[in-house]
Amino acid sequence: MATVRLAVGAHAPYATGTSSVAVIAPQAGSGYPSALARRGRDAVAVTLGRGARPAAYRGIAADEAYVDVIEYEGDLRSTVKKLRTTGVEAVMAASPVGVELAERIAWQLRLPGSGIPGSTLLRTDRGVQSEALAQIGVTVPTGVRTARLAEALEWIASRRLSVYRLVPAALGVPVRSVNCHTVQQIVAVWPQIQEAAYRHSGNASLVLEEQVEGRQYVVDSVTQLGPDGPQHAVTGTWAFLHSSTGLLDRTDLLHRHSFLARRLSLYVCRALDALGVASGPASCHLAFEPELGPVLLSASTVTHRSRADEAVWAITDCDPIDVTLDGPLFAHRSNRTSSCVRVTRTYVDAQQGDGSRPTMLQDLAGLPTTACIDKDLNSFISQNAALPPRGTWEVVLAHADSEAVEKDYSRIRELTADLHRAWHH
Repeated sequence: MATVRLAVGAHAPYATGTSSVAVIAPQAGSGYPSALARRGRDAVAVTLGRGARPAAYRGIAADEAYVDVIEYEGDLRSTVKKLRTTGVEAVMAASPVGVELAERIAWQLRLPGSGIPGSTLLRTDRGVQSEALAQIGVTVPTGVRTARLAEALEWIASRRLSVYRLVPAALGVPVRSVNCHTVQQIVAVWPQIQEAAYRHSGNASLVLEEQVEGRQYVVDSVTQLGPDGPQHAVTGTWAFLHSSTGLLDRTDLLHRHSFLARRLSLYVCRALDALGVASGPASCHLAFEPELGPVLLSASTVTHRSRADEAVWAITDCDPIDVTLDGPLFAHRSNRTSSCVRVTRTYVDAQQGDGSRPTMLQDLAGLPTTACIDKDLNSFISQNAALPPRGTWEVVLAHADSEAVEKDYSRIRELTADLHRAWHH
């Protein structure tokens, strides 16, 4: 079936025998329609109503290839009834703000959802996550979740920490965490972070916590419901490497059978149980503190689809869409597939020297191991990392020969240094 491009609110006939996937609260340019079309599925968008927050999820771009667009105005029964007529076989949250609605819709349609409705905050709110994990003895940062600055200051008064980390409680908010050393710094940045958090998520709560030392990692996983409950399988572990300035320089895919990867996997699986993750893909951001071991910073249902993400998923054969569509078959395969390809995601600060960008882009694309250059960062890793504020490109390097990857990585650093020298002179 040829996918029909529709404006918001338009409808198209459904082809007999064609299954569809409900894509909940997508942002414009989410990439879901084309990704599903390649798998022979139609995409049906469920957008949030006019009064919803944030506004970015109230509609889609006119040229996006959804066969239907259903607006959710608070009537779950009506929305589910419309979806049943489309032959929906799966439900996917396409943004953090869509996770709760996706779980409720999946429950009503008797399809797998990321968790049980009513417990969504465990999968979308880092403050609620920390409280739940602390109750069962899983190591998390000491902190407080609150929408009141006065309560945060009361918590500070009972502790003496050298560095405090202030971050929105809602996951997926495009606001970087801020490290504060004094009460005055916290008071100064609190209003801006809170306003941005509420504008993008409708959640005004912030988390103030101790800054955890140690190297950071992202652990990707998939979960399938089995006869004995949810079964978690780790599909990839990424190690962060920061530059001397503290900004993220690169992330490297670790060998899945290394001692560190296995230790992080055990910790993550226990955390996923506590957070009620029942099905689908998840990414956990954590730090490995020398004295404490793994410490969870956040865990999120995978809803993003950056170009760099898609390139990595194609290389590792672990696309989250396939997790949802293939179910137990994917989980079985992920436990037995071990990629021998060395994969590195590195970050290029191209904000200076705009006139040199075309040449820089050509040089990067010409490197033997370059798999993707993403100039519009929207990955889970980039959302949870300290990157230059603008003009950053993500370059995915992949090759069976690790030395080839390192050679191209060194060349990228040389090109970046040349670009900055040219700008300053």
